[in-house]
Amino acid sequence: MRRATALLVTVALVPGLASCVTGASGASCQADYPSYGTTAELEDSADLIVRGTFTALEHDDTEGYPRTVATVDVVATAKGDATPGSPLEIAYTRCDDAVQLGLEVGDEYVILLSDPADDALPTPVNISQAFHAVEDGHAVTTPGNPVELDPATLRALGLS
Repeated sequence: MRRATALLVTVALVPGLASCVTGASGASCQADYPSYGTTAELEDSADLIVRGTFTALEHDDTEGYPRTVATVDVVATAKGDATPGSPLEIAYTRCDDAVQLGLEVGDEYVILLSDPADDALPTPVNISQAFHAVEDGHAVTTPGNPVELDPATLRALGLS
């Protein structure tokens, strides 16, 4: 009877251990970004406002959390010192909301970035409000973001 009980306990525990191992195999994250209710608040929070095309997206966990390091070819700059015609590396947390944006190599966006004082890469001011897709010469806000960019900012970026 003891042998049967030990076997039953072993069989019952093994599937539970397997699910814990597979569930713990990848890093996860949760990011808390500020939300901006007006154009002025959103744009004032940015150190850099650029228009550019994503040329590379690399997964990176070296900072202890999942993030993406992206290379953007800068087309125009409305704020900050990013040079048009040059590449700009940015980093953002790779959480569910970033995945939902569907950013891909070849996509063109207006990106609002915070530029840290140290050697860290610039990061979006808010993952859901910092990326505005460029479509047919217009900046398009992401779903759930009611805040449009200022017309003067759009003109500086060659958009309407």
